[in-house]
Amino acid sequence: MTISNLENCNSLEDVVALVNNEFATDAESEEIAAAYAIDGAIEAGYGTGEAELCAQLDALRDAGAGFDYPGALNEALKHSGN
Repeated sequence: MTISNLENCNSLEDVVALVNNEFATDAESEEIAAAYAIDGAIEAGYGTGEAELCAQLDALRDAGAGFDYPGALNEALKHSGN
């Protein structure tokens, strides 16, 4: 599985399914959640600061995605240039 699979997601439910995929490792789930957070913040017209990324991760978690929140946030911050 690669992050490029995120590009095939058309809804939040699709992203949740990708994160929760039984074949995804914990690291992959964190990477997918981080990529979603960055993309979501940018597409919404927000910056990619910690608060904006947390808001995206919160939405993903609230929708049912299971991932290591601190790990995903650290990954998102690392790749967003913050």
